[in-house]
Amino acid sequence: MELMFRKLCITFEGFVNMVKLNLFSYSAIVTAFTSLPLIANESDSLDLSLQELMSVEVTSVSKQKQPLSNSPAAIYVITNEAIRHSGATSIPQALRDVPGLHVAQLDSQKWAVSSRGFNGRYNNKLLVMMDGRTLYSPAFSGVYWEVQDTLMADIERIEVIRGPSAALWGANAVNGVINIITKHSADTLGGYAELGVGDYEQGFAGTRYGSHLSDSATSRVYIKANQRDSLAHQSQDLDSNLVESAASVSKDNSWNHLQMGGRIDVQLEADTSFTLSSDAYTANMEQASNVASVEGPAYRDFYHEELKSEGVNLLSKYTKALTATSEYSLQAYFDYADREEELYQLKTNTFDIDFQHQFLFGTDHNILWGLGYRVIQDDLTSSTILTSSESPSTSTQLWSAFISDEISIVDDQLWLTFASRFEHNDYTGFEIQPNVRLMWQIDNQNNLWGSVGRALRTPARVENNTSVNAVNIAPSEVSPLVKVFVVGSEDYESEEIISYEMGYRFMPMNTLSFDVAMFFNDYNKLRSTSEGITDFSTYPDYVSQYTYFENQYDGYNYGAELSSMWAVTDLLQMRINYSYIRNEFDDVLGQNTKAPEQMVSSIIDWQPLTTLGVNVVWRFIDSTESLTGEGTRYKTIDSYKGVDIALNWAVSPDIMLSAYGKNLFYPAHLEYEAESILLPYSVGPSYFVKVSVDF
Repeated sequence: MELMFRKLCITFEGFVNMVKLNLFSYSAIVTAFTSLPLIANESDSLDLSLQELMSVEVTSVSKQKQPLSNSPAAIYVITNEAIRHSGATSIPQALRDVPGLHVAQLDSQKWAVSSRGFNGRYNNKLLVMMDGRTLYSPAFSGVYWEVQDTLMADIERIEVIRGPSAALWGANAVNGVINIITKHSADTLGGYAELGVGDYEQGFAGTRYGSHLSDSATSRVYIKANQRDSLAHQSQDLDSNLVESAASVSKDNSWNHLQMGGRIDVQLEADTSFTLSSDAYTANMEQASNVASVEGPAYRDFYHEELKSEGVNLLSKYTKALTATSEYSLQAYFDYADREEELYQLKTNTFDIDFQHQFLFGTDHNILWGLGYRVIQDDLTSSTILTSSESPSTSTQLWSAFISDEISIVDDQLWLTFASRFEHNDYTGFEIQPNVRLMWQIDNQNNLWGSVGRALRTPARVENNTSVNAVNIAPSEVSPLVKVFVVGSEDYESEEIISYEMGYRFMPMNTLSFDVAMFFNDYNKLRSTSEGITDFSTYPDYVSQYTYFENQYDGYNYGAELSSMWAVTDLLQMRINYSYIRNEFDDVLGQNTKAPEQMVSSIIDWQPLTTLGVNVVWRFIDSTESLTGEGTRYKTIDSYKGVDIALNWAVSPDIMLSAYGKNLFYPAHLEYEAESILLPYSVGPSYFVKVSVDF
C-alpha cells in the first residue's frame, strides 16, 4: 500500500506539471466542470429541499427549461451533491440506483446500462449525451462506457428519462435518454484537486483550474487519470472441451485511463452567449476473449490482449435571445475515436450540426423546431473472424427535423404537447417518430401526466454490412466442421416501439414526495436471424453456414417505477427507488430482451455533524437472463445484493477527506455477462480513500 501511494503521489505531481505546461495553449478548447461543494461551506441542511428539487429546471424532456415537477415524462435527476455523497468514480456508478435503470459491471472497465430491458455490453436502445454531444459508436448504435468519462466533481446533474424520447432527440432514444450536464465555467473558478487510493480503485488523481479571461469570459482546464485493478474471473459452466483452453489464458482485466480537456464560456452580449469545449483521452485495457476456431477439441480460441482506445472531441454552441419569448441556438461538434482490438480496429470521425428555435405563438402555443445534419465516416480493419461486405471505409449521413407544440389548454394547469421528428438515414431511408404528451397540474401537491409515442432503433453497421464467424460446430461422423456466420443484410429494417406511459407526482407535505410511472411497451421488428444457407464449396475441410439478420420477432413489457423521498429532519434524508417489470418476448437469441423483474435501492443521507456526512445505500437486483459469452444460449444471472457506505469529512472549508466501501457485506457476484466474446467476472467488496482540495 505504501509503494502504491508513493507511485500515485509521483503520478499526481506529474499531472499538475502537465496542467501548468498546457494551461495557456489548452485554454482555447476547454471543457466545463465544477468543484466539489464542501459540507463545511453549506448550511446545516442536506442538499436541496424537496420543494427545490421539484423546481429544478430540466431540459431533456422538452429540449427547453421546465421544472421537474411539470415534466410529462418519467425523469430522475442525479445532482452534483448526490454524486459527491455516494463517492461515484464513474458515470455508470452514479447511475446505479436510478429507478428503471439496470446498471451492471462486466469487468474492471466495461459496463452494461439499459432502461426497461434490453441490457448488454452492446445495448443499442438508450441515447446518451454529454453537454449536447451524442456518445455514440456507429458500429453497434451504443456506448463504450469505459471511454466516456469526465471529472465527476464537475458534473452539474445527470437527467435520466425512462421511455421513448425520439420525437425530440431522434432514433435510438427508444427506451430512454441519459443527458450528462456539466457546469458553466463561471461556476468553477479557482483550483480543485483530488487524489485517491484503494484496492480495486488502485489510484486516481485529477486537477482543474478555472479563471476569468475577461469581464465577459471564463475558462477552465482539467486533467485526470486512474488505474483500476482486475476483477476476479467468474468460473463458467463451460463444455469440458473448453475448460483447458480457458484455464491457460490470463484473466487480467486491469485498466488505466488518462483524460484532459476544458471549456470557455463567453457572454458576447446581454442576450448572446458562446461556448467552446474539448476533451481528449487515451486508455489501455487488458481483456481476455474467445472467438471461433478451426482447431479442436474446443473449436474456440481463448486469448488475452491489451486493448487501446483514444479519442478527441470539440464542441461549440452559440445561443441568442431574439426577444423575451424567442431564442435560437446553433451547435456543432466533431468527435474522433480510435479503438484497436485483436478482433478489429475501428476509427470513427463524426461531424454533427444542430439548429433549434423556440418561440411563443399567441398566448397558448410554445413552439420548438429544429434541423440537424450528421455525417459519420468510419474505417473498419477486418480480421479472419469479422469482415465487411462494403469498403473498409464508409460514410453515412443523417438528416433530421423536428417540431414540438406545447399547447396551454388551461393556464398554469393543463398542457398538451404534440411533437414529431422526421429523419432520413442511409440504411432505412425516411422515418417518422411522433409523440403526444399531456401534463395536468391538479394543484401544488398533485401532478398527473401521460404519453403515447413511437420510436425507432435504426440499423448499425454490424447489422447492415458485416459478417462475423460467431461459432464453429465440431465435426462428427456424418459432418465436417461447420463454421456459422452471422451476416448483416441491406434489407434489415428499423426496430420499432409503441409506448404508453402514465405518471403521478404527489407531495403530501413539504418533507415527503412520491413519483410513480407506469408503462406498456409494444416492440415490433426486433432483431432475429434466418435459419441459414449452407455453402459446401470448402468441403471436406469444413462447410459454411450463413444466417442473416432479420426483423421477425416482437414482444412487449410492462411495469412500474417508484421514487420516494422523505426529509426526516434537516440532517437526515431517506430515499427508496423501486422498479418492477414483466417481460413477454419471443424466445430468441438475437439480443437480450429481459430486465430484472424487481430492483430496489434504499438510500440514507445523514449529517451527524456540520463537518461530517454519511451516505448508506442498500440495493437488490433480481435474477435475469443474458446471452452467454459465445452468444449461443441464455444464462441465468442470479439475484444479488450490496451495500455502499461513504464518509465525507470536511477537515476545513477547503479540504475534504473521504472513505468509501462498495458492494459490502455480501459475497462477490456476477452482475451480468457480455453477449459477446468477453469472459465473465465477479464484482466483490472494495475500498478506497480520497482527499480533495479547493485552492
